[in-house]
Amino acid sequence: MQGYDHMESTSELDRFPREEFSFLPHVMQLLDKVSSGKNEIEIRNMVQLPGDLSREEQEDLLRTEKELLEQKR
Repeated sequence: MQGYDHMESTSELDRFPREEFSFLPHVMQLLDKVSSGKNEIEIRNMVQLPGDLSREEQEDLLRTEKELLEQKR
């Protein structure tokens, strides 16, 4: 292709630090487990990220946010 500069494409890739893609191996492991259809409990545990709120905490937060939304309306 005329006007294609290989160095431009390399510099564009350099805009994204490698650290931003550190989650990819985890995603690949998760996809492998999901595609096998086995170990549902292990899959659920893999999906939970560190710092996730428990279901009860999420429901409390949702309720609080809905109340705040209603007040603002």
